[in-house]
Amino acid sequence: MFKQNPASIFKDSYDFWIFDLDNTLYDINLGVFKKISKRMTKFIINELELDEDKAKTLQKEMFLKYGLTLRGLIVEKKINPDRFLNYVHDVDHPELERDNELISLLKNLNGKKYIYTNAPYNHAKKILNVLGAFDLFDDILDIKKTDYIPKPDLTSFEIMQRKFGISFKNVKKSIFIEDTVKNLKPAKQIGMSTVWIENKLNCEEFKKDFSFVDYSFKNVKSFLKFVKY
Repeated sequence: MFKQNPASIFKDSYDFWIFDLDNTLYDINLGVFKKISKRMTKFIINELELDEDKAKTLQKEMFLKYGLTLRGLIVEKKINPDRFLNYVHDVDHPELERDNELISLLKNLNGKKYIYTNAPYNHAKKILNVLGAFDLFDDILDIKKTDYIPKPDLTSFEIMQRKFGISFKNVKKSIFIEDTVKNLKPAKQIGMSTVWIENKLNCEEFKKDFSFVDYSFKNVKSFLKFVKY
């Protein structure tokens, strides 16, 4: 696959610690995003009057083509994004709970901590509040604030840089932690360090080239424990 960079990371190595949300800050095996994906399928069935198989096919096609199912539905099907987001994220998460270990590890980092997600703000806030980590982050950039342009589109990353104050001069002092491996490629292109929270479901196209990944960990807490304090 690729060889992990052995270089050490220290708590003050970066001024900007930027985290993805879903399947990054919590364990993918909890199935949180599976529930959201099922809601997406139901929305497409109801909105476009498709059967389940066709809805799932369209959902996957839009994700692969645009990086986000919603983006494809906006562009090609003129779907109302707010109606989609409100429906899709109208779920509870009893499988999540306050994560005191995660809280402690995040508190040890120096510099600013941000959330950069293709999900809406309310979803991010809900998840972070359950984990007990909402107050630890300086800001959240959600899909609405990127004008529904998702990662890995470079335009989305340019919006992120402006939002978080990451300039050409200080981009080397930023690090991006994300489970969707293709979202790390533009981050590396603009000069950020990159951390992949390993997710075998979204790395097929990069089997031979992971040169844009600086670090790889099984989960976010393994990464945070790698940081030297």
